[in-house]
Amino acid sequence: MSLPTRRQVLQAGGASLVAALAGCSGEGSSSSLDEPRGPSPDALVTDYDALTVRNDAETGIFRDAAREDEDTGSSYLDDFLVTTDEERENVAVAAEPDGIDEARAFIDETEFDAQTLVITQHRTDACHRVKLLYVTHPPDSAVHLDFCHPLRPASVECSVDDRHVVASLVRLPYSSKGESSWGHGGGSSCRLPPSLRTETEDA
Repeated sequence: MSLPTRRQVLQAGGASLVAALAGCSGEGSSSSLDEPRGPSPDALVTDYDALTVRNDAETGIFRDAAREDEDTGSSYLDDFLVTTDEERENVAVAAEPDGIDEARAFIDETEFDAQTLVITQHRTDACHRVKLLYVTHPPDSAVHLDFCHPLRPASVECSVDDRHVVASLVRLPYSSKGESSWGHGGGSSCRLPPSLRTETEDA
């Protein structure tokens, strides 16, 4: 059976997005136009540093050295909120893809008296990348990261049947010592939520 082409992947993604928008068009019609959906612009974090590392395999790039259970196997991907030097010691390298030396330096250069390190790992097919769309600092959380999954450049030869792992390292410009609540999410669309769009952004 032939594998789907990049054009077929793009068309399928567009059709899914149209269907999703059609299904949601009637929701929230009673909400005020003065209160656009999405996070508060006041919570937006813009002065962060970020680095992405991609492993052309299904195994995680980082693992939690403090986790001793072996039941999860290679299918489990660890995520990290790192706020102290002691917590940093639990971030172990589990794979050696291109860019891992830069990732090690990125981790080592984090100063936790004034910064916080977040590491997330995502599985994706070989034809898509994982893009950090925006970062917020909600009142009840150390951080929330939102990602999207656009297609990789057309020059990249790939198959959607191949699975990769992408690690996103984000260094925040504030300390989160003593905090443990945080999260991340996202979807296929790389458009900002209404609350974060500017008046000049294309519709």
